Amino acid sequence: MEVKVKLCGLKDKESLIAAEEANFIGFVFYQKSPRFINALEARDLKNFIKPHQKVVGLFVNADMNVISHLIDFCDLDFIQLHGNESIEYIKELKKFNKPIIKAISVKDHNDIIESKKFESYCDMILFDTKSEQTAYGGTGISFDWNLLKGYYSANDWMLAGGINKNNVCEALNITNAPIVDISSGVEKSKGIKCKLLIKELMKVLKNYEKKNKF
Repeated sequence: MEVKVKLCGLKDKESLIAAEEANFIGFVFYQKSPRFINALEARDLKNFIKPHQKVVGLFVNADMNVISHLIDFCDLDFIQLHGNESIEYIKELKKFNKPIIKAISVKDHNDIIESKKFESYCDMILFDTKSEQTAYGGTGISFDWNLLKGYYSANDWMLAGGINKNNVCEALNITNAPIVDISSGVEKSKGIKCKLLIKELMKVLKNYEKKNKF
């Protein structure tokens, strides 16, 4: 079983180098996040992106003009929406011709059902933990992964929310998620990535793939 990895909220060269085996690199363009990165910093870090890696820009209820500028300025491959964006908003976003990832905040099974209405308009759904503090991801808290047991989508999808080297195998065994999205799980403090934790996570995932080849 091949598991793809998105590492989100990277802000420095050292973290990017450590994350060289990740499939997706996420830059957070939400100013209230401790993982926020500005356009100039993101563009400079593009020099350390490997050819196989896709760059994801994370936005929260952002103005279309801001997204348009950052797509061009930072040469983004994917747009990730982590706010309360509507289907109408997503339809308009299609004009930029970039794949769209829509984050769904999960508390119970109703949220999984709710995600289905976005599938026709997005290229991927990302399931993350619903926060009572209205934080948009990166809380380090997991939701009940059993809610995704037997979940099927014609598209790839991502699992996020409190995933780290100690629980990622359990998360995969329960959900069969094709892609895991990890942020706080490779941090030494809020918003600060740890090279060692990144390397250890990737090693755990490599071993998992070896044990689950079929």
